[in-house]
Amino acid sequence: MYPILLRAGPLTLYSYTVALVAGIALGTWATYARAQNALARAGARARLSDAGIVLDAGFWALLGGILGARVAYVAANWAYYVDHLGKAANLSEGGLAWHGALAGGAAALALWTYARRRSDPSLPGLRMLLDVAAPGLALGGALGWLGALLTGSAYGAEAAGFAPPLAWLAARLPDIYGVVALRFMTQPAMIVTCLALWGGLSALGRRTPRPGLLFALYLGGYALADWLLWWLRGDGTWRRGLWLWQWAALLEFCVAIGLGVYARLSSLVRSDGGSP
Repeated sequence: MYPILLRAGPLTLYSYTVALVAGIALGTWATYARAQNALARAGARARLSDAGIVLDAGFWALLGGILGARVAYVAANWAYYVDHLGKAANLSEGGLAWHGALAGGAAALALWTYARRRSDPSLPGLRMLLDVAAPGLALGGALGWLGALLTGSAYGAEAAGFAPPLAWLAARLPDIYGVVALRFMTQPAMIVTCLALWGGLSALGRRTPRPGLLFALYLGGYALADWLLWWLRGDGTWRRGLWLWQWAALLEFCVAIGLGVYARLSSLVRSDGGSP
């Protein structure tokens, strides 16, 4: 457990902050690199060869993601913040929810795309931009989960007494309080999941799949893994038989199915000579 990477006088460098910033930077770079190649096959090279297009969209998506992540975290912990409203906007102590970040980032990107395409219809649509971002989201997510591993957050429940195959998923790891025990390897499992999604989506993206399909596969794959992993986590809040964030993951999985079906139906309409 390495929550602090460096301490020099008044400066404290937290490992999660470094991992999160590195994940954002690496994910942005991967998205920009894909924009030069994948979207070129869709005739959008001239529009996306300019770094400003991708970076502008990424900036607003990131801003919306941070806002959504904080709003979701405060809402999930409202029992505390209702008596500490002054801390609701304070990010210095941490407190960001991934599911809120995803919803906020997607909403901000949708608004940006709608506004920009009204003045420039040649810009790529929302589904195409989401497809380009999907591998970068998975790669950045791996760094985020590395930060969770270094700080002990999102730790696994104690696994003593479990038989294989669950016993194979356990190792001696700390929780967020530094207590080391035999725990389920929740953070390493999600790091592997994110890297597998990144590799698979990058490979599939070279084949120019139907618009919206790559993001649907990312969203569905991540949501399913997250939903399953919550059964092994030791830091949740129980809600009606499921963890609170399992409900969010379930909703995301349903959205992913809807996006995939829409991508399929849109391709069938185009193949028949109609418009999606």
